[in-house]
Amino acid sequence: MNPAAVIALANLQRRRRWDTAPRAPLLNLPGARRALAGEGLPADGLTQDDLPALARLCDAVSELGDCLALRRLPASQAVGVLNELASGCTGTTQLSVSGHALRGNVDWRDPDPVAGLARRTMQEFDGVDTSRLRQCQREECDLLFFDRTRSRTQRWHAENPCGWLERQRRRRAHS
Repeated sequence: MNPAAVIALANLQRRRRWDTAPRAPLLNLPGARRALAGEGLPADGLTQDDLPALARLCDAVSELGDCLALRRLPASQAVGVLNELASGCTGTTQLSVSGHALRGNVDWRDPDPVAGLARRTMQEFDGVDTSRLRQCQREECDLLFFDRTRSRTQRWHAENPCGWLERQRRRRAHS
């Protein structure tokens, strides 16, 4: 399973290569909607009142992602934030017929968009191979990524700019 929501939320407020100042996409509603939509996350139904909870969610996911990527014990406070934010979600199991098989499906009802993101993030944390969760090894970058390589040796979140810049730095150091 690819933890898309985990990675997106963990990196949402982290600096990118084009940022000149620390990121703050969650200060206003249009910025938060743009940031979520840019990461492929649902932003419909998000209100100004949801922004503090969304910021708490991003901080908690970022902290948990760092702990897992750096192979540290996850912080219980961050786990508590996720549990608190997703506590209003309810699921109903329904049985359906698919071809010649029966399938049990869960129909989720989320009280607000942040609770839905927290629930989805918790489900992804539950099903992900945490040994593939990594932090970019370029010194100036701290973005998280999911290592999809067969050999589990991916070092940078992206070839451009981090891989290219790191190799360029090493070449100049040897010259």
